[in-house]
Order: sequence, then C-alpha cells, then structure tokens
Amino acid sequence: MFSTEALASASARRPWRTVGAWITVFALSIVAIAALLGDGLSTDDAPTNNPESERAIAAQIQAFPPDPDMVGTDIVIVRSDRHTVDSPEFESFVRALVVESDVPALSRARTYLDGDASLVSGNRHATIVPLGIPDESEAEAVIEVVQQADEDAAFSVSVTGDQTLDYDFNLLSQEDLEKGELQFGLPAALIILLLVFGAVVAGFIPLLMAIVSIVVALGLTALLAQPFELSIFIVNMLTGMGLALGIDYSLFVVSRYREERGRGREPLDAITASGLTASRAVLFSGTAFVVAMFGMLLVPSSIMRSLAVGAILVGIVSVVAALTLLPALIGLLGDRINSLRIPVVGRRTLASAGSEGRFWVAIVRNVLRRPVLSLVVSLGALVALALPILAMNVGTSGVSALP
Repeated sequence: MFSTEALASASARRPWRTVGAWITVFALSIVAIAALLGDGLSTDDAPTNNPESERAIAAQIQAFPPDPDMVGTDIVIVRSDRHTVDSPEFESFVRALVVESDVPALSRARTYLDGDASLVSGNRHATIVPLGIPDESEAEAVIEVVQQADEDAAFSVSVTGDQTLDYDFNLLSQEDLEKGELQFGLPAALIILLLVFGAVVAGFIPLLMAIVSIVVALGLTALLAQPFELSIFIVNMLTGMGLALGIDYSLFVVSRYREERGRGREPLDAITASGLTASRAVLFSGTAFVVAMFGMLLVPSSIMRSLAVGAILVGIVSVVAALTLLPALIGLLGDRINSLRIPVVGRRTLASAGSEGRFWVAIVRNVLRRPVLSLVVSLGALVALALPILAMNVGTSGVSALP
C-alpha cells in the first residue's frame, strides 16, 4: 500500500540511489529542452474546436482560393521625406533592401519597381513591400535587415505582419520570463527563505527543488510538444508555478523535519515523521491543484490548454520531487542542513525549531473560540479582495501588450 511515510523513509535510507535517478532525469530533461523545446512550441492561439468563424474562413478560401504568388504575411514600409519613389536614390535603396537581399522572403518579394503602382503612396514618398515569411527564423532575419536599413538617415524602414508580430510576442515572453521569474522571483524567494530558515543551506534547498521541478517539467513539455501543439506561453506558466509549488512543498517538509529534530528525534525518524505529516499534506495539496488545473483543459483554446498542461506537469513533478528527492537530500545532509547560519536570525530560528510559534497558536485559539465571527470576517475580507473582478477588462493579447 502506498504511504508517504514509507516513501520518505526509503528515499532517505538510499539517498544516493534516489539522487542519482533524479540527476539522470534532470540531465535527460536538459537534452530534451535543448533539442526539442525551441522548435516545438507555437504562437498560434486558434481555437481547438471548429467554431462558425473558422468554418466561414475555410469556406471563403475554398470558394476564392488565394494566388500562391500573391499571399503575404507581412509588409515592409519604406518612407523618405527627402526623396520620392521616382528618384534614383529611392530606387537604389529599395533595390538593395529587397531585390539584392540574401533573405529569401525579401529577394522574392514584389516591389513597385516591378510596375505595380498600387504599392506606392499618394504623395509618392512611401512604398510598401508585401512579404511571404514562412517561419520565425526567417522573420528574425527580415527584422535584422529592416533594422539595419532603418539606420539610414534619409529613409525610414519598418515591418509589420503576422510572422514578425509572432516573433515580437515570443521575444516579449522570453524577456518577461527573464525579468519576472529569474531576475525578480528567484532572488526574492531566496531572501525570504533565508529569513525563514536562518541558514543558507536550508534556504537553498527549496530553491533547488523548484529549479529541478521546472527543468524536468520543461523536458516533459519538450516531448509533448512533438505530437501536440503547445503555446510558447506554457514556459511562463510552468516557470511561475514551478517556483511557487517547488518552494512551497519543500518549505512544508524542511520545516517539519527541523521541528522533529528540535524535539529530539533521530535524523531518520525525523524524516519518517515528516513523511507521515508534511509529505502527506503535500500529496493532498498537489493532487487538488492538478485536478483543478484539468478544468482549464475544457476551454477550447490552444493557449489555455497549454497553460493547463504546463501547470499540471510542473505540479506533478513538484509533488514527486518533494516525496522522493527532498527526503533523500535531507538524509544526505542531516544536521548540516542548518549550516552557514545567518547571524541573529539563524539563532532565533533554530531556538524555536522544536516549538510552535506563539503568533500562530494565538490565532488558532481565537478562531476556535469564536468560529462564527471568524468565518464572517474571513469571508468579508475575501469578498472585498474579489470585488475588483467586476471591473476587470478581459481580451486576447494584441499589439497593446507590446512595449
């Protein structure tokens, strides 16, 4: 029969075997991420069902099939206040930018030089160049060429369209990930953990668990992205939830272990007791979280379903890591988990490790003494915090989301 107590005890008794298995999984996940993740994710936010709008578009394309040579995904706009399109300078600039370009999407594009007057503005100081960009890699090449051409003081060059907009959204997603979770989330979490545990080693363990959970879940995402279409935004959801769950679950178990050690239990007995209590709470909490996230899979949107898959994957990995890898690490460290104590904070934290906090005990006693009043006050506070939802603006990501 499955038992979190037995699982924690077994992991702690054979720590190197458990850690070795996780190191192998971690390494394989890195390989999968490097080889498969980048090309496996999509920026498509199309519905996963077949609504009337999609059927109408399909009927229109079937009735009026587009000319393959005329299909365009993006447009380059060239302007000049100094020159008109008829001037040799303008013609030379467009020819160098488009006709003589090494980028296929540019070199095969039509321009006003081919005799199409509809590509020229009314004042003849601007022209558009329709492009057919096949993928994101070529979109990046087009953007680089356009940015270089825009440095010419006599001309203004810009590009817009489906592929270049998708590229910008992907870039924004990566920048948000770096600035949010990596530059702010990780340091903030580390500072809080150091203050909570009062020791550097104990503070780093939950962070390590979060990183392991995120990487392994990303590896699973890379594999799932091959047969299924997953949105690029799954990375943001997975990373944010991985930090939260990995740290939260580890906090439960490590805190309980230190409490049991503070009460005089032997290290292995303290790990087993933590498995009976804290690990069980982690299992129930993680199961509830994963089940709740399955509800998002019902939404007929590739983005929403991708976000749900990311949360589910990192939730499952975080629970498994907390039930196996964490007891093994604690078994290897033993009392060294309290190494590198922080002055003042570390002494106070260790001194109170075996006793319940007075603040929380007082709160629980007051709640139990006046349950009805406590329920009314709690519900009132929750309702007050939820009121802004009535004025919430919802919609899909557009150009307004870009800097």
